[in-house]
Amino acid sequence: MPAERFFTSEEISLHQHVLLKDNEFHHLAHVMRAKKGERVELVNGKSILAQATVLDIHKGQAVLLIDHIKTERMDSSRLILAQAYVKPDRLAFILEKGTELGVDEFWLFPGQLSSQKEIYPHQQERAQSLIIAAMKQCGRLTLPKILFKPALNQWDSIFSQAFFGDLDPHAPFLAAANEGSSYPIIFFTGPESGWSDAERQQLKKMGVQGVRLHTNILRTDTASIAALSIIQQWKFIPFK
Repeated sequence: MPAERFFTSEEISLHQHVLLKDNEFHHLAHVMRAKKGERVELVNGKSILAQATVLDIHKGQAVLLIDHIKTERMDSSRLILAQAYVKPDRLAFILEKGTELGVDEFWLFPGQLSSQKEIYPHQQERAQSLIIAAMKQCGRLTLPKILFKPALNQWDSIFSQAFFGDLDPHAPFLAAANEGSSYPIIFFTGPESGWSDAERQQLKKMGVQGVRLHTNILRTDTASIAALSIIQQWKFIPFK
């Protein structure tokens, strides 16, 4: 199997010609230094893995021919990370590691205590590039969605298993909160400065359960990754 995978936003079908441009072309031609006749792998984030042959490399684009396709069955479980806006470096870490840990959707929204109240277009483009790179690197075939949502006071009730990181010492631990294989599962993480009192009340009003992740206070990026790791273990350690 080739060591590198390449992404195309196009639909993939057998014997189809695919053009790689921009970042994917640069990676193929200038980083991997692929040559005509070499075989590579292609993904489009829709549960398809294709093998293709490099037919030609022009200035700025490469032509590939798909000669084999494998389709992966979609996982019926769905994991959502609802993340308040954080600083760009922390968000990058959360997106990359969240993709590796199987997040299906990232819901990004401005927290009352978020230092950044808006995700600008160039940051949105970078976020998309980060999850594509993470998808290719970790071997998954589905690309998570990134949705930009309003502040919590504009949300409706949540009708699924949903949790938020809570510092209340009386809150139960997430590790013991599994209620069975009910999906989707949503985890809410606050910004660097945490939740405001109003947001805690709003989350509870929406039907989101407050949980602890550790006896220590975790930073926002640590909290998100810890929560995702715990929730994913529920697939392998069934609820009793």
